[in-house]
Amino acid sequence: MTSKPNSKVKIIKRYQNRKLYDTQQSCYVTLDDIAKMIRTNEEVMVIDNKSKNDITAATLTQIIFEAEKKASQYAPLFTLREIIQNGNGSISGYLAKLGAFPQDYMTKQQVNTVVENASAEMKQNLENRVATAATRYNTDTTAKVAAEKATVLPGLQQDEETPNLPGSSLGLNN
Repeated sequence: MTSKPNSKVKIIKRYQNRKLYDTQQSCYVTLDDIAKMIRTNEEVMVIDNKSKNDITAATLTQIIFEAEKKASQYAPLFTLREIIQNGNGSISGYLAKLGAFPQDYMTKQQVNTVVENASAEMKQNLENRVATAATRYNTDTTAKVAAEKATVLPGLQQDEETPNLPGSSLGLNN
């Protein structure tokens, strides 16, 4: 399940250059720093800065992968092969088949991801519509002012009546 940010959750932003930024401490952090936070029972949420998606699970998986690379002993080869064969190479898929998760956990995860993506898309769509409307309003206002200024002849006050020019009235000269 994804958790919603609250005052107790430490938000880490991941930028496109893959740097991780702790928004509470106002400094860059490493995967090792995040692992230390987790070990001290801090609640951490990692957000992709561009898409605003929650990428905490992927980041924690990356921490586990990096720890495995540094470990003096790897998991037995038969276990690794079994993960690839029965979990399609995914540890979470393998653990789900073992029953390590509730039956509907993976389905709920997929639904949550779809809902979060739809929410982000709707938010972006709304922001685009507001920006377009504001631009259109400013353009319409500018065009209206320009049209009003264009109808005032030099030397006349705006309150004065604009003279009828030949061919400009409905009764055209024939």
